[in-house]
Amino acid sequence: MENAAGKEIEETAELVEQSIKELRTLMSDEESFSCPEDDAFLLKFLRSRKYDVAATAESIKKYFRVRKEAPEIFDDFLPSSMLYDDICRKNKLAAVSRKRDASGRGVLLFRGGPWDSSVCTMIEFIKACLIFVEWLILDEDVQKQGIVFVLDNNGIGLEHMVHLTPFLMKKVLHITEKCFPVRVKAVYIINDSVVFDTLFAITRPFMSAKIVERVHLIGYELNKLLDVVPADVLPEEAGGSFESFDYDALEKDLLSKNDYFKEVSQYGYGKENTHI
Repeated sequence: MENAAGKEIEETAELVEQSIKELRTLMSDEESFSCPEDDAFLLKFLRSRKYDVAATAESIKKYFRVRKEAPEIFDDFLPSSMLYDDICRKNKLAAVSRKRDASGRGVLLFRGGPWDSSVCTMIEFIKACLIFVEWLILDEDVQKQGIVFVLDNNGIGLEHMVHLTPFLMKKVLHITEKCFPVRVKAVYIINDSVVFDTLFAITRPFMSAKIVERVHLIGYELNKLLDVVPADVLPEEAGGSFESFDYDALEKDLLSKNDYFKEVSQYGYGKENTHI
């Protein structure tokens, strides 16, 4: 792992133990607030902030604060409650690769083009995407190596812009970059259009310089991703196999963590911690 200066950090047993101890002490000072205190939960956030304990404490607070402030997304934030059949099986709006990329990173595919309001609301789509992110970062290797997003904009049109407002895009970026314990290592944008270019221009000011540097506009040259992204989230015309993606297996894995999502929902601001 790298520290804030970009230098490698060796994750030793001593570093983990000391950092968790310091983090628990910091978190205990927050009033009217509760969060899970198990090592796995705290370690997930520590890794995302490269073991900066103070920054980790702030990240955890932001995580639970946004869960309270955005009930339209985080109420009933469970795999069992997402519109999996409509969003995934029928319309293939999202997928998580069954494999890791060459660097060991988790890979998520989101396809905005096939979406319309008859499938689900835009909030329901975003909620599903964030559930996938939350689920994927339960994997310790993904916590260490990070996540790659593939955004397929084939079919994005003016009707999408009505729903993807600057306010909503700013909120999603804030949640992903500032609140969730996720290390975004790359964003590959494929099949972009004039409409998407407009959306990107509107959204770019809300992105950190680091994220902007990690955005790669691939356009229609999908063959560029063959050696970068696992084939199961690439279309056949790019040499991939996404058309036969195994959504049954993904759903089974997702639902296996439903209890974790329920547990986390019991914590936060204004919630008594009865789990210690």
